[in-house]
Amino acid sequence: MPRPVGIRAVAMGFCLLLVTACGSSAAGGRPAASPSVLLWSPGAGGGSPSARGDEPFDLDRAVLRVKRLGYTVDDEPAALKKLRGPLRALHGHCTNSADGTCVSVFFFLGNEYAGYDAAGIAQSTIESQDGTTVTLSYPVYAPTDPQCCASGGTSRYRARWQDGKVTFTPPLPANPNHPES
Repeated sequence: MPRPVGIRAVAMGFCLLLVTACGSSAAGGRPAASPSVLLWSPGAGGGSPSARGDEPFDLDRAVLRVKRLGYTVDDEPAALKKLRGPLRALHGHCTNSADGTCVSVFFFLGNEYAGYDAAGIAQSTIESQDGTTVTLSYPVYAPTDPQCCASGGTSRYRARWQDGKVTFTPPLPANPNHPES
């Protein structure tokens, strides 16, 4: 016969569910990815996905993966369904971000998550993607620039799948909005 669950156990379980589902806050009030899910670094080796370029893109699975990382996909589903592969990129912002300046680009090789550009940076844009190369741009901020107005121009990087990982040309700094920091 099953043992009844006490109110304290139910309350503790509910609290754990809330903490896990909502993640924690990072600096600046920006949500962080759930501690139970790791963002795979595109510079890390091993455990890399392999892909066939002819398989249909499972957009729902990709959006769910981004959501589990603590982000919301910014692009319209109709546009995302048209992406050619095998390398695809989805732009997302930190879920519940108050000002929308906490973004990342998530890469998929075929239907497998392959990494991200940089976690929780201020701004980025996917300029183009053709199934093998993704071109990203980042406004460059000087230390005294307000959030509205980057004075350092724009940096562009090309992402490709090479040697079992996403690689960037030129190499991507930890924070492409503030490359000198």
